[in-house]
Amino acid sequence: MEEPKTQQETATQELTELKAQLELKEQQNKELIERLQRLQADFENYKKRQARESEEVLLRLEDQLLTEILPIYDNLERAFRSFNKNNDKDSFIEGIERIFAQFHAFLEGKGVRPIPAMGELFDPALHEALITVEAEEGGKVLEEFERGYQRAGRVLRPSKVKVSKRRISQESQSTPSSANP
Repeated sequence: MEEPKTQQETATQELTELKAQLELKEQQNKELIERLQRLQADFENYKKRQARESEEVLLRLEDQLLTEILPIYDNLERAFRSFNKNNDKDSFIEGIERIFAQFHAFLEGKGVRPIPAMGELFDPALHEALITVEAEEGGKVLEEFERGYQRAGRVLRPSKVKVSKRRISQESQSTPSSANP
């Protein structure tokens, strides 16, 4: 009769060990889930912090650019105030020309360059065709309505242009007659 009792004790002992292992695994699982949740929260906080820092960097860059443009704005304001006081057209025009040169130097200093257009071959990556007209030679820029600019190989704004389209002669438009048998 001892054998069944021993089997029962063995089964009870195995069951107790399995329950202990299950509890251990459940505890480990719970700890892993909590760790995963903390990591997810940390990652979300990291993403939010990065977004805030990127926004802050962008604002600082914009502030720097605006600070560099403000002297040009100040000079324009002074030119208009001076013109209103003196009504001296010549000195006003001279002042505007100096401001233009100042602004041009600012753009050049930032690496901004005009896109060549007049007489150039039309390039859709650099030019935006507003009008096309027929001409003997096609694909040439005939007129620039608004200058385009590029910086560091990237187009800031395409040139808005009039482009020639090759004229089709009357001979090439007529359909060939069928050959006589």
